[in-house]
Amino acid sequence: MVKEAMQRMMPALVLFVLGSVLALWLVPIELEQMKWEVPGMPDSYPVEQMCRPVFLALLCFLPFLGAVGYAFMGTMDRYMSRNFISYFLMCTLILLLIYILADFTDNMERFRSRFDDPVIQALRFYGSQLPMFLYQILPYTLMMGTMWCLSKLSGTCEITGMMQSGRSLLRLCMPVFFFAVIVSMVYGIFGFHWAPNGSMYRQMILKQAKREDGSAPALIYRSEAQSRIWRVARPPMISNAGDPLRGVVIEQFGEDSHLVRQYMAKSATWNKLDATWTLSEVYIREIAPAYERPSDDMYHETLVCDFAEKPYQILSPGAGGRLDAMGTSMLYEYIKSGAGSREDRAKKRTEWHVRIARIFSCLVLVLLAIPSSVTFQRRGTMKGIGIAVLLAAFMLFLYQVFPSLGEAGIIQAWISAWIPNVLYTFIAIYIFRKNLAHRTFKEWLTARMRGES
Repeated sequence: MVKEAMQRMMPALVLFVLGSVLALWLVPIELEQMKWEVPGMPDSYPVEQMCRPVFLALLCFLPFLGAVGYAFMGTMDRYMSRNFISYFLMCTLILLLIYILADFTDNMERFRSRFDDPVIQALRFYGSQLPMFLYQILPYTLMMGTMWCLSKLSGTCEITGMMQSGRSLLRLCMPVFFFAVIVSMVYGIFGFHWAPNGSMYRQMILKQAKREDGSAPALIYRSEAQSRIWRVARPPMISNAGDPLRGVVIEQFGEDSHLVRQYMAKSATWNKLDATWTLSEVYIREIAPAYERPSDDMYHETLVCDFAEKPYQILSPGAGGRLDAMGTSMLYEYIKSGAGSREDRAKKRTEWHVRIARIFSCLVLVLLAIPSSVTFQRRGTMKGIGIAVLLAAFMLFLYQVFPSLGEAGIIQAWISAWIPNVLYTFIAIYIFRKNLAHRTFKEWLTARMRGES
């Protein structure tokens, strides 16, 4: 008995060790990265930003939690779990490879002609894109894996045989729901920071690849909180955010939005130890009121300034308000600050609610996939699967329509984000009830169109 228990728990123990090693490696890297990104010092980081290393550590241990759940399942549940996991992983791997190969085909010439080491750059690029790619495909590979698994088991009458043991269809699919929750957590963690960060990194790399000399384009960053504008002629790439900014002009504005001071420096280097900027070969011009004599430019070989901006903020297009490049924590901070116009705040508030709602859309799609792919008669399930795929495609459309209404202020932001989930939950429950009555998807849909019960 003890030996059998140890054999069951061995995969979980192995995954715990691997997760611990991975967490000990990734969490310090993330904490170090936050020093370049989050304004202030570690002791002043907001709670929503401190969730990043916590969520990253949780991500490392999610396979362990899945293995523990698998170890305590019965024989039938483990059989269902193995089938579901294998089909889900195959769907994810196939769709991910197609996605990467299609994207690489579009960008291959840019990497070859613009970079000295195109292979290394391509590997770094697509390594950074994995969270973003997975964030885009996971809900649908989860649905496809569920339908593939259950249609196979239904086609061989294994589902019918399992139900002869006295279990309902819902009880048979509990392992599927369990692992769907694990995948939903992975999806939510990716969407919290790493998928938007991958989108931002993509924009920066492709902008660089479009330039003839392969350099980063000049940029302008406006800091609303500090009333400053940074103009950088030769910025480093986002992957080298610690390198000096060259050709820098910093404009400081007063309370009346009038320019009061200019810093014109050859370079600006950020020191992560004390969160200060060192300007080299810098001229300072004080902009006096119109009725006073302007002061002469002051020259400094080096000048240390305690500007609150960090390299990541200046280099990242996400700081400029692009929703696809803003992490959930950044969105929440922006909403709390009350900065920007009313329309801009409405867009970001809606996007914040949509990201939370889409975590639960993974479970809704699984709930929709189960009755669509199961039949209790000697008939194929392809028609039911086809209708389910069409419903999933229509769900994508709804996630465009209702958030647009929320951004326009026609309906509340949280309502616009959750309407697709609520609507599809009722549809899935209705299909479930009809399927439990041993009627195929086509039969109950035809009967419904005819007005029959």
